[in-house]
Amino acid sequence: MVRILADTNVPEAYASALRGDGHDVVYSRDLDPLGPEASDAAIVGYAETNEFALLSTDVKDFAERDASVPIFVAPQNMTGGDVRAAVARVEALPFDPAATDPIWLSAILG
Repeated sequence: MVRILADTNVPEAYASALRGDGHDVVYSRDLDPLGPEASDAAIVGYAETNEFALLSTDVKDFAERDASVPIFVAPQNMTGGDVRAAVARVEALPFDPAATDPIWLSAILG
């Protein structure tokens, strides 16, 4: 299972679906060192320091971000089930998702 740091605007349906599969999902807004106004750089830094994958719906700011942890970009038009299925597919692939560019979860299901 993956430890996932969800960006502030990630729909609860995404987090709930991932938790249902056993993933540890924490919102950045709920963490004292970050809070709801944390910068993208602070969120990425926290994810890297604490070994979280990062989940964001912020396609503009996270689609091109470089990080040493996996970044999952999930556009807001996805369902919780879509996000859960896409993350499961990524987990099954024989590569390190942290060694790639940000992963568009909508493209995994395409």
